[in-house]
Amino acid sequence: MYGYLAPMGSSLINPIDEFIMGGTGLGYVATTPLRGYDDQSIGVRNAAGTVAYGNVMTKQTLELRLAAALNPIPIYFLLFAEGGNVFPALSEANFFDLKRSAGFGARIQIQPIGLLGFDYGYGFDSVVPGTTNASGWHFHFQFGRGF
Repeated sequence: MYGYLAPMGSSLINPIDEFIMGGTGLGYVATTPLRGYDDQSIGVRNAAGTVAYGNVMTKQTLELRLAAALNPIPIYFLLFAEGGNVFPALSEANFFDLKRSAGFGARIQIQPIGLLGFDYGYGFDSVVPGTTNASGWHFHFQFGRGF
């Protein structure tokens, strides 16, 4: 998945339309999910060091789902590997500079409610520039949608 935003003419881009990444995006507007990281932790760092929105993003996902049961309620176990990042502009984008994660999880499909998901992901990279600390293990809950 790739995304690019550019203004038309002299118009400005609404910040809510720009990209930010991390976690599952549950409860946040316009957050691209990336398991293994905290919600909205991957974005463009401003001068104060806080995460801001960007105009370019990339995300790749590899997921293997194994059906444990299909009737009466579908239950799946899964393994995943993901990578993604957000950049301020296309001229500054490096599509090989990805925040990487891997992990495992489970999905259950309950008809009146929808999809319930539980993931445990390990973020291999630091979200703070200049540090080498990995993001580490993060638990993620999903409700009503898949990746």
